[in-house]
Amino acid sequence: MHVGKIQTAVLMLLLFAEGNGVQAGASGTKRGKSLTYEVNVRSVRQAPVLDGILSRDEWKQAAVVYNFTQKEPDEGLPASEPTFILISYDESHIYFGIRCFDQTPNDIVATEMRRDYDLSENDYVEIIIDTFHDQRNAYYFATNSLGAQLDCEIKTEGTHLNWDWDGIWQSNAHLDELGWTAEVAIPFQTLRFDNQRDLTWGINFGRYLPGRREESYWSPVSRDDDFDDSGKYMVSKFGTLNGLRDIGHEDRFQIKPFSTAGLQKDFTGAGTSENLLDAGLDAKIHITSNLVSDLTVNTDFAQVEADEEQVNLSRFNLFLPEKRDFFLEGLDVFNIGDGTSSDPFALLFFSRSIGISGNQKIPIVGGAKMTGKEGKYEIGLLDVYSNDASFVDDFSGETRVVPQTNYSAFRIKRDVLSRSTVGFMALSKDPKDGGRYNRTFAADGNFTFENNLSLGGYLARTVTPGLKGDDYSAFAEASWGNDLYSASGSATYIGDNFNPEMGFMLWNQGIRKYGMQMGVSPRPRFLNTRQTHLSYNIEYITDHNNELQYRTIQPSIFNVFKDESYLFISLINYYDNTAGFSLEGVDVPAGVYTYNVLGASYRSDMSRRFAGSIGGGGGSFYGGSFLGFDVTTQYRPNDKFAFDMAWDWNRVALDNGEITTSILSGRFNYSFSTDLFVKTYIQWNHFSKRIVSNILLNYIHSPGSDFFLVYNEKWDTKGGISTRDRAVLAKLTYLLKL
Repeated sequence: MHVGKIQTAVLMLLLFAEGNGVQAGASGTKRGKSLTYEVNVRSVRQAPVLDGILSRDEWKQAAVVYNFTQKEPDEGLPASEPTFILISYDESHIYFGIRCFDQTPNDIVATEMRRDYDLSENDYVEIIIDTFHDQRNAYYFATNSLGAQLDCEIKTEGTHLNWDWDGIWQSNAHLDELGWTAEVAIPFQTLRFDNQRDLTWGINFGRYLPGRREESYWSPVSRDDDFDDSGKYMVSKFGTLNGLRDIGHEDRFQIKPFSTAGLQKDFTGAGTSENLLDAGLDAKIHITSNLVSDLTVNTDFAQVEADEEQVNLSRFNLFLPEKRDFFLEGLDVFNIGDGTSSDPFALLFFSRSIGISGNQKIPIVGGAKMTGKEGKYEIGLLDVYSNDASFVDDFSGETRVVPQTNYSAFRIKRDVLSRSTVGFMALSKDPKDGGRYNRTFAADGNFTFENNLSLGGYLARTVTPGLKGDDYSAFAEASWGNDLYSASGSATYIGDNFNPEMGFMLWNQGIRKYGMQMGVSPRPRFLNTRQTHLSYNIEYITDHNNELQYRTIQPSIFNVFKDESYLFISLINYYDNTAGFSLEGVDVPAGVYTYNVLGASYRSDMSRRFAGSIGGGGGSFYGGSFLGFDVTTQYRPNDKFAFDMAWDWNRVALDNGEITTSILSGRFNYSFSTDLFVKTYIQWNHFSKRIVSNILLNYIHSPGSDFFLVYNEKWDTKGGISTRDRAVLAKLTYLLKL
């Protein structure tokens, strides 16, 4: 019954757009065979009031873009619902007004208002800005009909995505009978850009409707560019935003002092208690409009969530992601390695090597970081000093002593060709007790071409006293794909004495690794299928004498249904020539092992209030057997409460013993508003006999300023439940702009 009202409102916005001289969507201009998407913006004297309601008086000078095009489910067709984006700016902010029409507003999915949480199952709009107009890197902002905020740094057209980046910006939204509206204000202080009087930025907008599983974009995204789910991050395909003049960073200095107070008690041994009272500061200095220096003194990470509990059922090292704020912004500039930043085989710089040893936090006295871009050069500098520490390792029970250490990193990248880069990085680790230093030097290149062909690699060397000769590593990869076909190949060499102590290595030194992947992804019209991905992966690892050490062959089927539920089936054939190792206390003797593991998983439509996944697998395993099972559930009864549970269970039976692992975790979140929420994370690791709990209340009392109340407790569950340690901590931060 809202169709007539929507048609009238659309007509009025179209007349408004024409009156403002908009170039957008189908009114763009032809250049060769392609349609260019451009919009011209004008400055305004009066900023809009960010109440989420679009007032004509506030937006009367705004430029407008519209005519979105579908990528899914009907590529190339107009979006099923009209979307209008209004754009204006003043000397300090760029503003976006969003009007999303919807013929069935009662079906709008809005379940998330927490900052930085996944919006992929909500109705939401994306704003993606290439501020350098280098067609490589961009800033990502998304909001839904509740005004939630999700942001990200996009590097090298989606090769690296830093979802932990937190920009300072404002948003608000409003539901009405025609759909929903939102207003967004992004300070120029949050962005980095060339210091010029007249600027042209790359820009694109996207909208997602979960009820129809519809993705649409202003500057269209091709399925062929989206074969690896990075199509919307293809910055070189963006439209352009013209008309920005005389903008800059009005606040050169941002200082964020903090104070903490609390109590910590250790219930083991003598049962010591410690009063926690501390202070420090973080600062941000805009050296130029796009080079920023970050400083930290007496660094504190009290609000950082506990790592996920894991049990290692392989002979490889476990990888845990970085969660600390100081390291997250600009972290991707230091990214050189084999694999992705979230699932690496070799990562030359791994920030968790600083201030963390095993599972223990090491005090950081202070540090400085500078990141940014000048012309064709992207620069990264880092220097951090950690204090000495002595502790008993939770896993080994051994006393470990870590000396005062200085960590430094230098990185430079240069844009070459139209979408490619070359670079150099140097890392240095220097203990202050005169212990063994460590250096890493690396050169790398990444080349992307118009036909979706990508080439990349690095050459690296380490310098460590006592380790000489064969102290280098090399990596090369090539990949290509479109919506139907994909293929990739890679080769890695790691020397016997290659020792990147500021990095992460999944495997020890002295190997050659080869990888190959082939895939075909048809779109059959049966069983409500959107697309079926058939893939065949091989990984092959040898020693330097070319003797096979490890190999996996994995054919798999990944079937995505139209509601974005999926079914995954995989068979992995393993070959492992091991010298023997301990698998969580059970010895695996030296020998050659071949075995097969069959696995399957199903995930439901996650936009529903109650959803989840279930999976399992089993087969032979190092001369014995393996059986595993996992289940996840999520419940979203309304836009304030979220509850997630996960259970992972495995049983390994070998000749020398059995291992049964069970990890149960639960997350409870309640959002009072977009600025105030509380979350609880509880994990029970049955194998390690411990329970870890973390409760965090976060109040954003002003943009960039927070109050945290943290409660952490650990219990031992050996022969009963006993408290191991407990901490209660309050932390207040306040952002000062000078």
